[in-house]
Amino acid sequence: MSTTIETSSIPTTTTSSTGTSSSTSSSSLTGINMGKEDFLKLLTTQLRYQNPLSPDDPKEFVAQLAQFSSLEQLLNVNTKLDNFSTTVQSLQNSQNMAQGVSLLGKTVRAQGNSFTVTSGTASAGTVILGSDAKSVKVSISNSSGQLVRTLDLGSQSSGENQISWDGKDSSGNQVADGTYSFQVSALDSKGATVTSANLVAGTVDEVLQNSGKVYLKVNGRLVALDSIISVDQT
Repeated sequence: MSTTIETSSIPTTTTSSTGTSSSTSSSSLTGINMGKEDFLKLLTTQLRYQNPLSPDDPKEFVAQLAQFSSLEQLLNVNTKLDNFSTTVQSLQNSQNMAQGVSLLGKTVRAQGNSFTVTSGTASAGTVILGSDAKSVKVSISNSSGQLVRTLDLGSQSSGENQISWDGKDSSGNQVADGTYSFQVSALDSKGATVTSANLVAGTVDEVLQNSGKVYLKVNGRLVALDSIISVDQT
């Protein structure tokens, strides 16, 4: 009695005189994420369609199982590492929040380029010049990016220099309360650009957390905790 085995439905299985060999195109497996059930299903299918007159070497299946077990262990390790990373990030966020709370009521200076106008009064700003400048100009814009005023500070020495604004636009009108950004342009006696950095200063009124990052509200403007460069402990 002869036995006929239908293999047309398994395009990746070929039979030769020396036995059955299974080959799978590497491109067909690209992007496939196999789990236990998928692997066992593939293994049982492979056993089902092997040549009964010349079965596959069981050692190959044992080796495949060992490889799958090793891969599963690595995936479990990666999952644990991801969970550990999340825990560490949560602890870091809590620590940053506690640090921000400790600054409440203190006067701080931070990297930033904004004025806050409250009841017609504008907060002060600071510019640090890398060298002496013959011409220093400060361009002030509203929240829409429109230029409202340009201050001409004239000549300024290297180091820290205060920026004072009366809260009025170029026509002498009082601007609305809100936050305004400023940009500093400094040139030396030869017309070359002088490097500069902008600072803001004020009292910490509130501490907020957004998307894992801690911000301080300094005189009504938001300042990132990691941008603080000095704290007045008095």
